Amino acid sequence: MSRPAWWSPFGGRKPPRAAPEAATEVDLPGAGRTRIAQAVDCRGAMCPRPQLLTMKLMQKMSEGEVLEVQCDSAAAVEGLPSLALKLSSTHLCTLREGHGWRVYLRKGV
Repeated sequence: MSRPAWWSPFGGRKPPRAAPEAATEVDLPGAGRTRIAQAVDCRGAMCPRPQLLTMKLMQKMSEGEVLEVQCDSAAAVEGLPSLALKLSSTHLCTLREGHGWRVYLRKGV
């Protein structure tokens, strides 16, 4: 017996997940070519889940590593730069992509 989409806490979407090692490079405005150490896909997740996943991954990362957060919630995206300050990290940039954003945070100041 299959359950309806509303039964799932994610409304039928896949739950957010963290990629263990992104190991890709992107060209960020103002930062140049940057290696992405970790990436988390928060598309479809609402506040505070993107912030909680970001905090969890940042705790595991080493100083100077960069985290990419993919998100389609405007409220979550607006809160990530201030979250970076609370985590003693640096918000590198936020890029608009289709119906969502990619936020780049560097651990450490």
